This record gives sequence, structure tokens and C-alpha cells, in this order.
Amino acid sequence: MIKEVVVLNGDVINIGPWDYMVKKIEIEPGEYDDEGKVIKAPVYEEQVTNPLPLGAVIEQREIEATPDGGLIVKGTARPSETELLGAELAQLKIQGMQQQQMISSLGAELAAAKLEIINLKGVDSA
Repeated sequence: MIKEVVVLNGDVINIGPWDYMVKKIEIEPGEYDDEGKVIKAPVYEEQVTNPLPLGAVIEQREIEATPDGGLIVKGTARPSETELLGAELAQLKIQGMQQQQMISSLGAELAAAKLEIINLKGVDSA
């Protein structure tokens, strides 16, 4: 789906219309008589309280929904924290396996060296 987005410095900072947060502000108070009747009505003006950031532009972009119901610019999906932790765990397991292989290999080399020493001692005694 194509939606309006707000882009600032190349990054999408808002998907959908910008909320300018327009508020009705009293700029001139009303005047009332002793009985509370309006002599002069108050004057209000609508003012933007959340302007578009300086340098931001509004563009149309292809948007897609995420599995959790959020919206992202199509093609910008980032791995979730769970996925990142899973990848980190897998990497740690691989490192552990590699270290275990190195330990096993060193153990085998040590055993071979001990046998060679024993053999050499046996040759010297004969």
C-alpha cells in the first residue's frame, strides 16, 4: 500500500499524515456583564503546536505491515530482538563447538606425544 511518510535527513520519521496537533488558543478574552451575559465573545485562533521538523519532507512510499501489526517502509524490515539474540546464541554455540574441537585435538596430540615419550624411553632402556 502507498502511504504518506515524513522523511528527515533520509530517514522515515513518521508513517501516515503528520499530526500538527492544532489547538484552539484564546487570543482575546471575552467580556461579560454583571449577569454573565456575553458583551464581546472571546476570540480564538488555531495554532500548530507540533510543526513539521525543519528540513522534513512529505513523500509517498510503499508500506507493509509487520507480523506484530506495525507498519514499515517496504524492504526495510529489521530483525527482531529475539532474532538477533537467536543469531548471537547460534554464533556462541559455533564458537563453543570450535573450542571443543581444539581441546579434543590438543588432547589427542598430547596423548600421542606421551606415547612417543614412552616409546623413546623404552628404546633407550633396551
